[in-house]
Formats: sequence, structure tokens, C-alpha cells
Amino acid sequence: MANSEAILKAIGESYFILQSKKKIKEAIPSILSVLGKATQVDRVYIFQNFLGNGQEIHFSQKFEWVADGVSPQIDFEELQNVPWSVFPIVAERLGNNTIINEVLNEESNGKEFYDTMTAQGILSFLFIPIMVDNVFWGFMGFDNCSSKEIYSDEQAAALHAFASTLGYTILANKQKKSIFEAKESYSYLINNVHEVIFRLDINHRLTFINQQWERFTKNQVSETLGKSFESTFKKPYRNKITSQLERLSKGLEHEVIFEAELLDAFADASWVKVQAKSQNTRSTEIFEGITGSIINITREKEVLAKLEESVAEKNAIINSVKDILYTFSGDLKNVLFVSDNLELFGIEKKKYVEIKDYWLQIIHPEDKELVDNELKKLFQIGVFDAVYRIKNEVGKIIWVQNKAWAVKNKDGKFIKIHGRYTDVTELKTKELKLKSSEDSLQKLNDLLQAVNDTQLSYNLEDDFRSPLDTLLIKILGITGSKFGFIGEVLYDENDSPYLKTHTITNISWSEETEKFYQNNFRVGIEFRNLNTLFGESLKTGKLVISNEPQKDTRATGTPHGHPPLNKYMGVPVYKGEEFLGLMGFANKETDYTEADLNLLRPLISGYANLIKSIRIQRQKKEADKLRIQADEKYKLLSQNTGDIIALHGLDLRFEYVSPSIEKVLGFIPEDCIGKTPAELFKVKQLKDSLAQSTGNTITVMVHHHKITKAPVILETLITPLKNMDDVVYSYMATSRDVTERELVLDELKESLAREQELSQLKSRFISMTSHEFRTPLATIMSSTEILEMLLEQLDNPALKEKTNTHLDRINNQIKRLTGVISNLLVLEKSSQDKIIVIKEEISIKHFLKSLIENNYRENELKVELILPEKDLLLKIDTSLFSHIMNNLIDNAIKYSKNSEKSPEIRLEYQTNTFSIIVKDFGIGIPKEDQKYIFGSFFRAKNVNTIKGTGLGLNIVKEFVEKLDGQISFKSIENEGTEFIVNLPHEN
Repeated sequence: MANSEAILKAIGESYFILQSKKKIKEAIPSILSVLGKATQVDRVYIFQNFLGNGQEIHFSQKFEWVADGVSPQIDFEELQNVPWSVFPIVAERLGNNTIINEVLNEESNGKEFYDTMTAQGILSFLFIPIMVDNVFWGFMGFDNCSSKEIYSDEQAAALHAFASTLGYTILANKQKKSIFEAKESYSYLINNVHEVIFRLDINHRLTFINQQWERFTKNQVSETLGKSFESTFKKPYRNKITSQLERLSKGLEHEVIFEAELLDAFADASWVKVQAKSQNTRSTEIFEGITGSIINITREKEVLAKLEESVAEKNAIINSVKDILYTFSGDLKNVLFVSDNLELFGIEKKKYVEIKDYWLQIIHPEDKELVDNELKKLFQIGVFDAVYRIKNEVGKIIWVQNKAWAVKNKDGKFIKIHGRYTDVTELKTKELKLKSSEDSLQKLNDLLQAVNDTQLSYNLEDDFRSPLDTLLIKILGITGSKFGFIGEVLYDENDSPYLKTHTITNISWSEETEKFYQNNFRVGIEFRNLNTLFGESLKTGKLVISNEPQKDTRATGTPHGHPPLNKYMGVPVYKGEEFLGLMGFANKETDYTEADLNLLRPLISGYANLIKSIRIQRQKKEADKLRIQADEKYKLLSQNTGDIIALHGLDLRFEYVSPSIEKVLGFIPEDCIGKTPAELFKVKQLKDSLAQSTGNTITVMVHHHKITKAPVILETLITPLKNMDDVVYSYMATSRDVTERELVLDELKESLAREQELSQLKSRFISMTSHEFRTPLATIMSSTEILEMLLEQLDNPALKEKTNTHLDRINNQIKRLTGVISNLLVLEKSSQDKIIVIKEEISIKHFLKSLIENNYRENELKVELILPEKDLLLKIDTSLFSHIMNNLIDNAIKYSKNSEKSPEIRLEYQTNTFSIIVKDFGIGIPKEDQKYIFGSFFRAKNVNTIKGTGLGLNIVKEFVEKLDGQISFKSIENEGTEFIVNLPHEN
């Protein structure tokens, strides 16, 4: 360690360098060199603070001097953009302007600080804070990597004093820069403000006037200087102006403001406002002159006259319109104005203005959420528009439309909120009534649509039960019934009526009836007991309403397990005089009435038509079996309505073509009859190839639309039609527009070619780059080994220890980079599917024990292995499995360094799989980062100070999937992480 005299001499030289250089940035490197040589340390450096993301204080290394043979650290990535929160103890001590003069140890400044300093080979250090205007600006550091000596209190104090001078110099330079910028701004401002700036001597003559004078008066500045100030105004004002200026001269007033008419070069006058102040010397208070400004107020004078004229008109208009106008402060806390007609809403104006947030208190509770959401929009974009209810002081509900807009100042801050209330009660009442009517009409329309759908489904597919299920549910909803049925009235051989349901609600009477229901409700359940309420409807064919079934003699009870029957309505379904069906509904909240029947009349008529259609269809099926073939042909055609269906003669001339040709190609069928496709569309003639073919032929050819001329690609299936003698007598062609498909196929082919080319380029690049890295890395590794052998021959222990420290760092970084290259090659090999899985039989327990024993026995943080008693012989690729386990165990150790508990590895067996759980009690994975954890090059935000590439888990996932397994994890930040690998096994 250097003596104090050398340090004091170096500090004196540093003061001289600091004062002699114009810029501090030029002085600091020389200063660090002088101080470094005098203190005989390995490194001297300066770090500067700055605001990082989230307004957190960070620091970065800005300057550095190193002794001969010492590695610079200024380019060390972990010394740039570092948040002080990583080293809170050091930050607090330096922030309090405290020197840190210590031998490096783990206790004093925290584990993270100790690890970082150790990584740089530092044994002792001196940190001196640099304060600028009492604010922690940064610090100067002195590192000793060869001994553990520290500085005396006198030496540290002298260096601290120099750091204070450096802080004062930085502050002074900032202030000089601010003053220079202020002077330039002042000069620019004077000549660019809209006001005229002037200065008068003691005799009221103009000695200075800015360039705005020429814009105001069209007089040259040079011609005006020297004139009396009063002479530039119209005569009637000159005596008054002289009197005002005299009061300033005599000290009777410090400032005067007046309005007058200023003359211009053409003897015209403009109204101006003059503001003038006396100018005295600071020491003697002797009057030296007058300074002031002139503002053109001609426009304001004109506007003021018009404004005064319109104020009365405006007030009359505001209080006569039906809308209520208001103005709030920018934060909506204070009412600045509200028109008197607020009383029309039954709201007292005084309360509205004086009671805080009264306008919010009168909002209907059900609409408060709507208003809150609209208020968020107001404070985001400055607009509010909502229709809601308010409740006035007598409890009356009023619908209002509240529209408001914000006024901002130049800084974008809301200063006022203007708006208006409009009474929309009448309109809203009509809307609600209309909506209620529309809802009822919509329900009826839905029911009618359900009937139509049922009829259509039956006509097309013989399926009416599924739509009728929907119909029944909707009828139950519109009538308010709990359950019911819809069925057809039939007659048995004795001409007695019975009911066969088309649909019925499942009321799960009992286990037996539930089974019966499931087996029969799709084909229809038959009810033949006529001694019931619905039996009464069957016997009489009349409407049956029973709102008290318990007292009704027609009701003989319900089956065992049936829910209580509280109310019932049976509705007969007629078509003319014919009794066709029955609808039954039960357990409405209120009594059934004939009004329910009136609502259902359109549905009853529709259902009657459906039953009639069902019966006609049944008769038609039985009597018209010969139409099955025609129906099938019709079905075939209807299913291809989007395609072109055509019949051709043996010469390929059109004999028939479907109307869809117009939609696809713009031709109408009449354009085509009698012509061949080759003649009509200018496409390839297929006659010869069809004659040689014995089966179907598929072609894809480009046609052109008749009107747009756009290309249309058609895929055509040509089927030869043969007679009973197996002779072709015609061709049927079905053509489909595949233009979009073909274009997409072309694009896919091009994309595939480009993808293959990019993949090859990427593979070549990775292979080439990996090779180019491996060669210099091998050379560096070889050189370090030679250096280690040479060091053994040295007799200087200190130099040997210092050099070995740096060689260890080099070797560690070589291993790290080699690992990154290996991982990249593994990823590339996996993406190319070049990894071959080779399974061999292993003892899983022996494998895991050997893995821990060979790789982690000497590790500081021991690994606990938890194994079951039973062992299994498994077939697995040991190379891939080793990589998976090593990566997971390395991570568990790496991210658990500050944990008191050791990582655990647990083996569990399942029937066809086995699981390995790797659990640590370390820093965990932040919840928001967990979804990205298996991605390439991804590292969680809490591992910035821990080395890694972000490739390990991505490779692990690839290898687990190669072994037909799965990987998952659970993690809680600051509590630990558990990875679960599930793999199949073959015993």
C-alpha cells in the first residue's frame, strides 16, 4: 500500500488536472491513472447512477484504470445497468455519504455483493461516494486483488475530500450549462415573443425595443430608438402616459398598467395594454430607467364589446332550453356552473352545487356500474355519454342522457368538464314498452318458427321429434308451465281414443318410469287411461282447465312418484272438424285461463297442420313406393346445388346443365345446350380419352367467367351412364369451383420450398458457426493449460495466485460457451429429427445412485436421493436420460444456493410408467414467467445475476418427448420448484 505522502501528492495533481481540463470526461481518465499509481491498487473506477425501468435507481461503470497485467472489467456485462436493489446495504451506506473501506467478507454487505466482487478476484476495496448537490451521483472505487490491505482513515478522508471536489465540479458544470442555455433562451425569447419589450432612460426616451415593434407599428427599430415614449401614442393619451411614467421616476409607484392607442407608420392606431416597471440599482436604489411590455388588445376590445352584448342573450338561452347545462372542475369534485332549469328535474340547485358528489348520489343504484365504466372512459379519452336513471328528491325516477366532454390545458391536464342533461324519460318508456312488445312477439315468432322447422324437418327427413322438443320447451316458457306433453290423438280397434306423444318432458316419476321413458319417448309413449284430466280432453275433445286438481272430480290422482299436479290445462288440436291431437301443460305459477289458449292459437293451427302432414306423409309412403328412386335422384341433385351438374351426349354436347352454371361461370343453361365444352369454354377436348376410359374420369381445367373474364378452375368428375347391356349412352359431369384451393396449393408449394431452403441455410449456419467457435476455444483452453504448467515454475506465490484466479475465470467462460454451442447443436439435431433413440436395459436405482455419486458428491449443496425399496430393470436411452437428469439437478442446485434445504430427487413407480421428481427449495419461478419456461433462450426475470443460456429446459422437453414421456412442473416464487418427468417403461 502506498504511503500517505504519495497519495496526497497524487490528489494535488488530480486537483490540477480537474481544473486544467475544459471537460470533466477528459480529466477523469488522467485522474484515475494518477490515483491508481499512487495508491498501488489493481483497479480504479467510477460508477454513475441513473433512473432505470420503473424509476428504480441503477448504476453503470463509466471510467476505469487498471494496473499492468490486470484484466479490465469495464466491458463486463454484469457491471452495466445494475439496479441498486441488488446491493441494498451498499446503496444505503453510499447514499448516506459514507466511505466503505474494507477487506471483502460475506457478512458486511450481503451475499450477492460478496459473490460479484469475488468473481472479479477482489480481496479488499475502498468505495467513496460522489455527491452532487447533496444527491448520491455515483462512487469512486479502488480494488486490491493481490492483498487484503486497507487505507488509513487519513488516506480515505483525503480521497473523500477529492471526491467531494469532483462532485462540486460536476454540479458547477451543470449550472454553467444551465446558465448558458438560459441566456440563449432569453435572447431567443425576447425577439420571438408576441409582446413588444422596451426600455426607457430617465428622460423617458426609448433605449431598447425588440423586433416585435416593427410588426406592431411597421416602424423600423433603428428609427424609433431615441424618441420619447409618449410621442408614439395618439395625442389624447400623451399627458396621462407622461404622468404615469413620472410616478415611476419619482418612486411613487413600482409598476403601472394602462391602455391607450398606439400609432403606426401610417398614422393608424391600435389599442394596446402597457405594463411598465421602474428599474433601480440594487445597492443605492437610484432610478435608472423604465422597462416594460406592450400587448395588442384591439381584438380583445372588439370581442369584449360583443361579449357584453351577448351575455344577456346567452343567459336567457341557457335557462330557456330544456337541456340542463353544467360545468365541473377537471376532477369532477366541484360544480362550477349549472343552469337554473335543473329544478325541472325536481332537484334543488343549491344541494347539487354545495353537496360533494351529489350528482353521483342521485343515480339509480342499478345504473351506478354503467356510470362508473363511462367515467373511466371520460378520464381516458375526455368523453362521457350515457343514458341512465336518476332519482329526484321526491323519489321520482327520471331517465336522462348525460353527455360531457373535457377541456385540457397545454400540459394535457383536465381543467374543466362541460356537459348537459337531457330528459329522455318519455322516449325510454316507449322504448321499454316497445321492447316488451317485441320480446312477446319474438317469443311467438320463435314458436311459429319451431312449428315451421318441425314441418320442414318432417318433410325433408321424417324427423319432427327433435324440433318438437324445442317447441315444447318454448311453449312451457311462454305459458310459465313446469312440464307438459304434445301428442297425436289416435283410435284403437274399438274406436276408443288414446294419446301417442310426439314429445313429453321427463319428470322422472320413478326409477321404473325413468327407464320406460328413455326406451319409448323417441317413438312415442301411449296413454290410454281416460279417467284422468287429459283423458277428459280425449273423451270430450274440449278445452280442460283445472286450477285445483285436488278438488276436481275428473282427476283420479297421479302415478306413483309423479310430482304434485297443482294446475292443468289440456288443449285439443283440430283441423276443421277433425280432432287430431292434444297439448297438455301443468303447474303454472298463476291460474290457467282462456287467454293462454288465445296466445297458443297460431301454434295449435300449425301443429294441426303438422299432424295432418304426418298422416298424409304416412299414407304417401305406403302408396307411393315407386317414387323412392326419383326422390333419391332429387336428393342427389339438391345436395350438389353449389356445383354444376350436366348431362352430355356421346359427342360431349350439353343435353342438360344445372342453373348453378350461371353463378359459377356466368353462362345460362340456354348458352350451353347443343355445344361441347371445348367449343363453349375453349378448353381441352376430352372425347378420345373418355372413349378409352372404362370408369370415372376426373379433370382439373381453367375456365374463364363469361362476364368478368376472371379465371375459374373447375374440378370435373365425369361418370359414364350405361344401359342394361353395359353400353355407354351418355355422360354425367359434376363440376366444382376449386379456384381458391388450387391457388392455396400453389402458395403452399412455394412456401414449402422457401421453408426447406431456410431450414438448410439455418442448419449450415449453425454447423459452420459451431465449428468456427470450437477451434479458437480449443486453442484458448490449450493455452491456459500451458500457462498453468508455466506458473508451477514461478516462485512468486502472490503472482501465481492472482494469475490462477484469472485462468480459472477463462476456463469457466470457455466451458460455458462450449456448453452453449453443444446445446445449439443438440437443438438443431433435434429439429432435423436426427437424434436416434437407442434403448438399453438398466437398473433405474443403480443408475440414479451412480449419477449422484459421480457428478454431485463434492457439491456444496448436497442432493438427497429418495428411492423406493423395489428396483426395476428398464429399457431406456441412457444418453438422453442422463442429459435430462443432469440438467434438472444442475438447475435445482444453481437456483438454491441461498436455501438451507438440499434439493430432493424422488423415484416413483406407476403401472406402465415411472416418475422422477426433482424438487428444490430455491428462488422459484415467477408466476407470469411460467408459461414461457420451456421456450428457447427464455430466462425468468429473477435470475439476472445467475449465469445461464435459457436452452436447458427447452432441450430437456425435447428429450423427454423423444422418450415418449411428459414433463410438468409446480413452482412458487421464493419457495421452490418441483419438476415431474413421467416416462413409460418396459419391464
